Amino acid sequence: MSFTDQLDMRDTQTVTEYTGNIYANMRREEQKYLLQPDYLSKSQLPTEVKDTSRAFLVEWIIDVHRKFRLMPETLYVTVFLIDQYLAL
Repeated sequence: MSFTDQLDMRDTQTVTEYTGNIYANMRREEQKYLLQPDYLSKSQLPTEVKDTSRAFLVEWIIDVHRKFRLMPETLYVTVFLIDQYLAL
């Protein structure tokens, strides 16, 4: 167990005793929302969002994420939401 894990165990808001259950549930739920790797080319018109445009957007979001020192989960959820929106 690392030092940060030991610190997390002292913080009651991290609910470390439920970590295993939380991640197991997240893995199950993830299967429902998987996207095809080529979803942009299949679902979008060529004049709409291209893969390079998505890459620039995600790069900018990463810069903002670093500037505000956000949690890694925030970045993952943000990119997930963008991909889900673009897949519609």
